[in-house]
Amino acid sequence: MNRSTANRSETFVWPLAYSLAWLICAYIALELTQGEDGIAAVWPSSGIFVASLLHLRGQGRVAVTIGVGIASLVANYVTGVSLLACFGYTVANLAEGWLVFYLMGGENNRGKLLARPLNLLRFAGSAIIVSILSAGVAGILSANFDFEFLISWATTVGLGMLIVAPFILFLVQSDEGRRRLASIRTVWALMLVAVASLVAFGQSEVPLLFLPVLAISIATAALGLSGAALSLLVVAVIGSILTVYDLGPVSGYFELQGQKVLFLQVYFLGLLVSALPVALMLTQRQNDLVNLSRSNRFLTAAEKAAKVGHWRYAPAEGPVYLSPETRRMVGSDAQPHTVADIAELFQDSDRKRVSHILVQALSTGVPFAFEARIAGPYGEVFDTECRGEVEWSDDPEKISIFGTMMDITERANTMRALADARAHAERKAEEHQALAETDHLTGIANRRKILAVLEKTVLDARGTGDKVAVAIVDVDHFKSVNDRFGHEAGDRTLQVIAKILSERFDDVGVVGRLGGEEFLVVARGASASELDQRCTALRDFLCAYAWPVKDLKDVTLSIGIAELADGSSETEILNAADKALYFAKRGGRNRSVIFEGNLVRV
Repeated sequence: MNRSTANRSETFVWPLAYSLAWLICAYIALELTQGEDGIAAVWPSSGIFVASLLHLRGQGRVAVTIGVGIASLVANYVTGVSLLACFGYTVANLAEGWLVFYLMGGENNRGKLLARPLNLLRFAGSAIIVSILSAGVAGILSANFDFEFLISWATTVGLGMLIVAPFILFLVQSDEGRRRLASIRTVWALMLVAVASLVAFGQSEVPLLFLPVLAISIATAALGLSGAALSLLVVAVIGSILTVYDLGPVSGYFELQGQKVLFLQVYFLGLLVSALPVALMLTQRQNDLVNLSRSNRFLTAAEKAAKVGHWRYAPAEGPVYLSPETRRMVGSDAQPHTVADIAELFQDSDRKRVSHILVQALSTGVPFAFEARIAGPYGEVFDTECRGEVEWSDDPEKISIFGTMMDITERANTMRALADARAHAERKAEEHQALAETDHLTGIANRRKILAVLEKTVLDARGTGDKVAVAIVDVDHFKSVNDRFGHEAGDRTLQVIAKILSERFDDVGVVGRLGGEEFLVVARGASASELDQRCTALRDFLCAYAWPVKDLKDVTLSIGIAELADGSSETEILNAADKALYFAKRGGRNRSVIFEGNLVRV
């Protein structure tokens, strides 16, 4: 149904239906259950009008008011009521409906569900107040102030509102109520109520007025609040009609029509008071169960989407409860009973730690959080993050643990992949740094690295006062080695010299290749004289060394040595060593020279 069709239905169709129903019920009530002064035992039309106002919107309420006003004039006039009384009764009928509408909150609370206890209580109170006021208005407008007339009017109108209006509103407001009333169960329940009413009101030999009470209770249990309201309506209709025809215990016991009407009203009121509270409680319970079921569905869906399950360990309640999402990780066959069983769900590497955490939480009541791995039911492994807290109690048997279990496998795999990637990147960085700082031929520090070592060593020495000495080592006549034996032999010679230098000077410093056949030794904590002694021993060693190149003999070294002076820089000590090397070569090679205060000592 589109919006325009719905608006037309509420403006024309519904008001017409309500007005016709009002007219038919009013006419039947006045003809069949007419009491003293033309007052019916139950006035269902009042409930129809109130229900229409609480159901429809603005234009619909105006239309139904006009329709009910016309119907009221017609029904009363046809049944022989005077014209003045017709207008008085009509004004009273209309006023009572609108008063209930405004007492229920007016337009702001239109469509309020009567299936809620507080709303129904508010409606009952409004109906009682309005029925009393309506009786006063009817008495004034019809100039009839007879007490019995006023009481009969108030009770008749009040019962009509309380019995009929809830039933109509339950149907138009509750989809669940309509579905229940459209079931086979409704047919059987109403048949039971009808049979019980016919038996109770159709004979007077045996007092069986309690049967409708039992039938209404059964219908209420089967159909809920709408079933209770419909059952009350069935009992009221059957009871009123049979009593009018002088059947049943009411006609047998009472002679006057007013007494019969009053008894029926009290009886119907008793049924109403006894049935509706039970129906409300059953409806509330059903709504709570529906809401709980819906909440559980939402929780299950949310846990599945978030991959977060929950569990609860309560020794007094039997096995540990595992939510569906938790069972997805631990397996549907898992049935832990104790803390130890919970720990058994985790892998061997984590089991002891998890057990200790849970036992400690039980003994201290402190919340816990840990990460551990679980072997899944199909061979997969889940990384989980578990959090929980202890539900404390003075009775040790009632202490329990509530915990959550989050599947963090994707996050853990990502973190492991990131860690692996980081380690790989660090290894590559170290490799690249080593390549950038290592001489590719000799495998020792290259020029950039050895000069950086010298700079740092000089900087540190300024703070500590340590001695620093350097030695520039040059291979004598290296070009002739390349010319005679080839560049491959020359490279091999440089590799051997680098290896020997590293072995002899690594304990006092760092050895690096400056370029070509030149090497630099940076010694920390050693003086120039101490470094010179090592260099002399090195040259002596090379004199007897067996070179791996065939026919290669007498490879000698020229060495320039300098010591860091106060206030000198790395450039100055390097220049001093270079000058000493110059004098070593000029002096005939195969020797070491120390540069001391612009003096050269061979």
